[in-house]
Amino acid sequence: MNFLNCLGYLLIVGIAIFLIGRLFPRRWISADRFIFRSFAFEKEGKIYDKIKISKWKTKLPDMSVLITKIIPRFMKKKRVETGNIEELKILLKETCKAETTHIIAALFGIPCLFIWKWLGGTLVFLCWLICNLAFILIQRYNRPRIKKMISMLEYRERLITKK
Repeated sequence: MNFLNCLGYLLIVGIAIFLIGRLFPRRWISADRFIFRSFAFEKEGKIYDKIKISKWKTKLPDMSVLITKIIPRFMKKKRVETGNIEELKILLKETCKAETTHIIAALFGIPCLFIWKWLGGTLVFLCWLICNLAFILIQRYNRPRIKKMISMLEYRERLITKK
């Protein structure tokens, strides 16, 4: 029963955080702010190559695919057209929103330690934490790459307009 209580709690938390994250205005987000910038130890996302993130990141479930099929206007597609700077800027902000929602979701898993005391709640919380951490790492891996693409495209656009 405690297991079901934890799962029910996490389901409600997950849905609530997802909805709040979707409703959170993009204009309030800047990928250059402290928490979203790459830290020096991340080496612009290269540190994640050590855990082979590029191999496993596409194997995790993608909520945007499911939601875009059910309610297309509720969530933007994650794939962008090559060379579309505006779509890349939207995707960049979406990585910030996704990271924030997964950080908050991870923290909201702590009550499982009290819902189901001892080992059971600890195991549920650790599973929840690890799952959210995986998605946080994916956002931190992708963001510098997207920023680099935007910079390259803007540079190319400046060169073209100078001619």
